[in-house]
Amino acid sequence: MLLFILTMLLTALTQVGGVVLLCSLALANLVSAVYPWQQNLLRLGIFLLLYTLTVRVITPMLAGKSGRVPLPCFASDNEPLQPANFGYCLLMRNYVKPEVRTHLLHIARQFRQIHPGATLRYLDAGFPFLDGFPLLPHLSHSNGRKVDLAYFYQRKTGGRPVNFSPAWLGYWFYEQPSSPKENACLGRRNWLRWDFDWLQPRYAAYALDVERTRTLLTLLAADAQKILLEPHVQKKLGIQAANIRFQGCHAARHDDHIHAQW
Repeated sequence: MLLFILTMLLTALTQVGGVVLLCSLALANLVSAVYPWQQNLLRLGIFLLLYTLTVRVITPMLAGKSGRVPLPCFASDNEPLQPANFGYCLLMRNYVKPEVRTHLLHIARQFRQIHPGATLRYLDAGFPFLDGFPLLPHLSHSNGRKVDLAYFYQRKTGGRPVNFSPAWLGYWFYEQPSSPKENACLGRRNWLRWDFDWLQPRYAAYALDVERTRTLLTLLAADAQKILLEPHVQKKLGIQAANIRFQGCHAARHDDHIHAQW
């Protein structure tokens, strides 16, 4: 039962991690150890080695043949784009169609020209294989054409911009409505529309960097097919565009990130 749970969990989180686990156990069983703890250590070592090989070599090679490529895991001068948390690369949730990667890098370079030294940070994108395979907990992100992007922030004291996301995953630091009337889903509860009120005090030292986030949204609005955003954030940023839409009250909140798709 434990093996089944681990396999399902790794599959849900990484798409191919469950297969890697089963393969590593099969390889470990080819070698016998004197003590059980040695066998368990061997299994763990083989899994970590095989998983690293899968992330770094096997998956990028096979995904490329099936029409998906990874977004950069480390920013550079030519590619000022990276994940808000390196875990998105380790979990192989950073795959997109080649043309989406091209669009994002173009936007990232434009952004850096406007804000020198700034780096665009993405969150969940997609898995490396199979259109339609769910990227939980998202309702979409199953075709390699959708990417979540982190907001930009600054310190409340002094207004100094920061080049990182205060939230560990980049999600769940919500830009709250200025009044209850601006809450588009007031009184409407949904299991995906998390509030995480208990987390918000951890980010009290930071505020939304309106200028840089507005720049990002402007560049996206000129390029992307669709953008999902909470209405009160769009109002605060002061941008009107036909491709910026409210995702509705049945999905996760979009006042902690921007969802863009091509």
